[in-house]
Amino acid sequence: MRRVLAVVVVLLVAGAFAAGYWPQRKSLIQARAEAAEARRQLSEARAELAQAEAKARLGRLFGQFLALQDAVAAGNYGEAQALSSSFFDRVRDEAGPGADATSRTAFDAILMRRDTVTAGLARGEGSVREVLVPIERELRRVLGYPVPPPAPPPLAPAERGL
Repeated sequence: MRRVLAVVVVLLVAGAFAAGYWPQRKSLIQARAEAAEARRQLSEARAELAQAEAKARLGRLFGQFLALQDAVAAGNYGEAQALSSSFFDRVRDEAGPGADATSRTAFDAILMRRDTVTAGLARGEGSVREVLVPIERELRRVLGYPVPPPAPPPLAPAERGL
């Protein structure tokens, strides 16, 4: 009888253990799966945030460029020189290690025009406007904005029939 009672007690203890263990194990497995999904969503959100921050920085850069373009159009070359300096410095910063290959190519193309723009502004040349056009095109392309087709070259007097 003692033996039967001992077996019954052992079976009851094992049953109680199994009854408590399996639901907890299922809960643990489910919690781990939910945590893995939350980590994946967090990773995606961080990547989207980084892209949004980069786009916002590029948008501010484009706004700074438009201010430079407006100063040149108004003939205010002193202000344009100050805007030009800070604009090209920010372009150089954006072209740093965090930039993707497409952006870096565009920023390099913009930075190649820095000396031409700076010299033109120092001399007060209105022709610096034409140097700014490809810069605007590069910025629009990087931002994903529509890029207007290039303007046709002006006709020479002989071609106009004069």
